[in-house]
Amino acid sequence: MSDNPYADVIADIAGGARMHYENPDSADPDLDLLLGDQSYASGLLKLAALGDVEETARLAELISRVAQAYAEGETAVARGLLAEAEARLGSGG
Repeated sequence: MSDNPYADVIADIAGGARMHYENPDSADPDLDLLLGDQSYASGLLKLAALGDVEETARLAELISRVAQAYAEGETAVARGLLAEAEARLGSGG
């Protein structure tokens, strides 16, 4: 864990997205999906412990936008959204 709890949250959320969408050569895509869900859940649990309702809404929107971008084949857009969130939250929110 880092000194910045939001950095830990976004690391888990971004990790979950990457497990879901960026393992095309995976030997076990079903396992990747489950591990991605576990990573999402870990990030959301950490966020819930912070009690930050506004950030919860922002991250819910992020997860939705990232999923939509990947579904539309816009990998660069999805990666950009995650990178922006990592920069914002990694520097203190």
